Amino acid sequence: MDANCGNSASVTRIGDLLVLEEAGARLVIACDSVGGIGPKPADTVAIDARSVGHFAARVPLMEVLCAGATPLMVVNNLCVEAEPTGREMIDAVRGLAESVGVPPGRVTGSTEDNVETRATGIGVTVIGRLSQDAPAGGSRSQDVVVCLGWPRSAPEDDIYLGRPDLVDLGHLARALRSGLIHDAWPVGSKGIRWEGTQLAQAAGLALRWADDNPVPIDRSGGPASCVLISCDEDELSRIRAFFSEELPITVVGRLASDATDG
Repeated sequence: MDANCGNSASVTRIGDLLVLEEAGARLVIACDSVGGIGPKPADTVAIDARSVGHFAARVPLMEVLCAGATPLMVVNNLCVEAEPTGREMIDAVRGLAESVGVPPGRVTGSTEDNVETRATGIGVTVIGRLSQDAPAGGSRSQDVVVCLGWPRSAPEDDIYLGRPDLVDLGHLARALRSGLIHDAWPVGSKGIRWEGTQLAQAAGLALRWADDNPVPIDRSGGPASCVLISCDEDELSRIRAFFSEELPITVVGRLASDATDG
């Protein structure tokens, strides 16, 4: 989708991202929301406020990082009071943002202090800067497609801070900056099969799934619990070094110029 924004700016949608281009600058905008999950009496799923803030910010931050952009600002709009629930959520958002290079002074937002709230709600928007030479669909034929982490989603799974099979954003940011990863796609509710197909199509390639792949490719990835990357197979050991030994890292397929190309 292309749309004019004023006389000189254009907006393009790439997946769940908006890319704003004006006067040589390229900004990417990602957002996510969480409602009915939290510590309040009317919440459907009970979880602490800090975890709500963390996972609400995790998805858009990961989308911006995987697009090859540098996160610049984070906006959190909280449908809860500032104290105590809002403060815990804000601290979590700031902490996660700082782990990928966004200082606390570039995190802003608002809270609801005029009326009592009996359910938790939060919306997070992340703004990042995309370099002019950032590739779109940088995967190459014969790249392996690798799942970093494991697809997890509540309420089937217990999602918590520090879970060892959820990819860490700080580790991922450093791996992406290394130049060893050709492309990266977060896995959300549509699952690995969907995201893997999108990764391949972005580069005009086909994805051949590994016959012995142990990862459930049709299972929801929830709050971007895992990430698909493409890379040279010979570089995989160097990429592994950016992550904890507990994180599952699994080759799920290989890219080819067509579905039968070996």
